[in-house]
Formats: sequence, C-alpha cells, structure tokens
Amino acid sequence: MKQYVIIILLVFVGNVIAQDETPSKVTDNKSQAVIKKLDILTTGEDPEIKELKRQYDLLKLKNAILSTKNTIQSEEHQKELMQLHKEKDKLQLQNEFLSEKNREKLADLVSEKEKLLLENELKIAKRQQLVSNLESVKSKLELESQIHEYEKKQMLMSLEKEHEQLAMHNSIVEEKNKYEELRIQLETTKLNFEMTKLEYERNKRTLRIEELGEKIAERDQKEIWESQVNKSVKYLIEPFVDGHLVISDRKIDLDIVIFPGTAEYVNERIHYFNNKNTKFPIFLVIDRCYGGSVMEGSKILEAMQNSQAPVYVVVKALSASMAAIITSLAERSFTYPNAIIVHHQMMSFMYGNLTEIEEELKMGKEWTKRVMSPVAKKMGITMDEFVKNMYANSSSGDWIEFGDNAVKLKWVDNIVKDIRDASYNYKPTDVEEEEEMFIFAREEKVDSTGNRYVKLPHLTPMDVYYLYNPYKYFR
Repeated sequence: MKQYVIIILLVFVGNVIAQDETPSKVTDNKSQAVIKKLDILTTGEDPEIKELKRQYDLLKLKNAILSTKNTIQSEEHQKELMQLHKEKDKLQLQNEFLSEKNREKLADLVSEKEKLLLENELKIAKRQQLVSNLESVKSKLELESQIHEYEKKQMLMSLEKEHEQLAMHNSIVEEKNKYEELRIQLETTKLNFEMTKLEYERNKRTLRIEELGEKIAERDQKEIWESQVNKSVKYLIEPFVDGHLVISDRKIDLDIVIFPGTAEYVNERIHYFNNKNTKFPIFLVIDRCYGGSVMEGSKILEAMQNSQAPVYVVVKALSASMAAIITSLAERSFTYPNAIIVHHQMMSFMYGNLTEIEEELKMGKEWTKRVMSPVAKKMGITMDEFVKNMYANSSSGDWIEFGDNAVKLKWVDNIVKDIRDASYNYKPTDVEEEEEMFIFAREEKVDSTGNRYVKLPHLTPMDVYYLYNPYKYFR
C-alpha cells in the first residue's frame, strides 16, 4: 500500500514537470502539497523518498528560473509598450505640426487670393478710367472737327469774294495787255532777227561738241573692249591635265558657313547648269568654309549625286566639318597641296530635359551614320576606327591634314599644281559685290569680353551645325 501511494505521487510530480509553462505560483502550491503528503506517509530515510525529494528540489529550482524569465519578459513588454506610447505621442505632435503648416499655407493662399482680387479691381478701375479718358478725347476731337468745318466755310466765303475782286482786276489788266501786245510785237520782230544770228552760232558750237562726243564715245568703247577677254569660254570635258585644273564659268562658290538657304543657293545653280548642258562638269569651289548645317549639307550632297553633269569640288584654302564631308564624297575633288582639310565628330548644343537630350543625341548619331559613315567607308575603315584616329591625331578630335596628306587618306582625289579660272571675262574692280544671302553671316560683333564673333541664324528642327569652330567665333 505504501509503495502504491509513492507511485501515485511520482506520477503527480511528473505531470507537474510536464506543465512547466504554467505560472510559478501554481507549481509551488502543488509542490508544497506533495511534500506534506510525503512527510505524512514517510517517516524513515527510504531511498525512493530521498530521490523524490531531490527531484522536487530540481523542480523547484526550474520553477524559480521560469519565474525570473517571466518577470524579465513582463518588464520588456512594459518597455515596448512605453516606446509605442512615445511613438504615438510623437506622431500626434507631427500631425499637429502639419496641421498648423497647412493652416499657415491656407492663410497665405487666402492672402494671395485677396491680393489678386484687389489687383483685378485696380485693373478694372484703370480700364474704366482709360475708357473715360478716351471718351473725353473723342468728344474733344468732335468739337475740334466742328470748329474746323466752320472755319472752312468762312474761308470758302472769303475766297469767293477774292475771286470776284480778281475777275474785275483781270478785266482791267486785259485792256492794258492789248496795248502792251502791240508794243511787244514790234520788239519781237527785232528780237527774232537777233535770235536767228544766235541760233546760227549755236549750231556751229553743237556740231563741234558732237564731233568731240563721238571721239569720247569711241574712246570709251575702246576701254570697254580692252577691259574684257572678248573670246568665248572653252568648256572641257576633262579639265585636269598634267596637274593643271581649268575651271569654267560653270562654277558655284561655297564659303564661310553653310546655313539655311545655302543648299537652295547651290542647288539652283546645279539645276541651271544642267539645263544648259549635261556634258561639261560643274565646279563647287571652296575657298574657306568652316562647315555648318548638316541638313543643308545633306541636301547639297543629294543635288551633287543626282546631277546629270558631274559636280567636282575644288578646295583652295580650307574645307572643314560638313564642307570636308562634301569634299570627300564628291564624284571628283581637287585641292592645293597646302590647303587644309578638317574632319571631326559632330558637335551639338543640347538643351532640355533628359528625354529631350536623349532624343537629340539619337538624332545626332543618326546624322553621323548617314553623312560620316560613307567617308569612313571610302577610307576603308570602320566608323569607330575613324573616330579613334581623330583623337589619335588631336586631343580635341579635330583631325587636320594638308592637301597632299589628305589625298593619301582618300579625303580628296587629286593634288593640283595650279588652278586656271576661265570664268573671269571682265577686268576685276576694286570693290566686289557679295551675294546678299552671305552678307548677314559675315556681320562681325564684339562681346562683353572684347572677343569678336559672328551670330549664325537658328536652324530648323532636327538639324545641327556640323562646324569647325575652335575659337567660338561662330555663335
């Protein structure tokens, strides 16, 4: 019976251990009840009872540890709750601050609204005052008009009276004139005789002057004849012989900058020379051209490529940027050995938001592909190699070559010893008239720093200036 009770108590203690997550106070009460029962049932030092006591002590220690952990967790929960209360108070203060700011902004908007209403009332008052002033001026002008009409009527009446007086005076004068006529007839007869004598002398002088005029006219005609070549221009199918290039009057000048209107100027003349004759070449003469509009240059290239008569480019001093592309892509091109050819990457001044800049960059790359890639292809290299060589020759990317080296790079076809221009049939004058379309592009100005510059016209959309401009002279 004693052993049976001990077994029941052990089972009870095991259940208590399995329920270690229950509050510590409940566990302690159950443990004390077990001890009391053990004290009643056991009086000796039975080993089993000692073992039960040892397990009880362990259970009591474990319960104390659990109680401590629960206390710590409770304190942490209290801290978290206090932190949440602080966050709540902070958010309430922020909301109150935002509410005050919104009220302040609303007050500013109301003040601005009242200000605008007052300004509108002031404008309406000024407008009414202006209308009133205009009506006053109108009334004044109407009164002045009426006064003018009255004065006009008075003047007409005065003129009628003067007319009657003049009529009477004229009748008196007419009678006097009859007497004078008789006297004048006698004097006229005398004068006619004298005039006949003078007319005879005048005719003699006139004859002499006419003789002198004929001599002067003959001399002037001789000077005009001497100031002209006075022979027909010879047109050559092959103008380049033994290093000598002969240019006829079938030539077009391309100088300074290519801007809106240049392509039309060039294309009209290409069509004109084609309409006259498609057999003899047309010469596009570049004295000094820094490049310019890509769109205009592209139109010039298209006109050159579609021309029935061959279009040859002649470079005398400088061909840069867009002008260099026109030179390199011409059917045939000629240059002095000391002339300069300049190739570089396209430059653009971008403005706008990021999307607009990306769109303009895309357009610039497309223009490069269309106008510069053919030059690289003619050189026998890729576009990337072309750009790499530009910066290998110059840190700025401006690849500058004299004419004799440009021939080796296939930028130009032929070097000329001299250029013989057969288009000059008249003696050059001291002052040469410029084409009107180029005048405004040469109007030089000075900026605030003392630097001289020329202001170029705005381009059309999708167009860019492809220009050699190291000193910012063109702006």
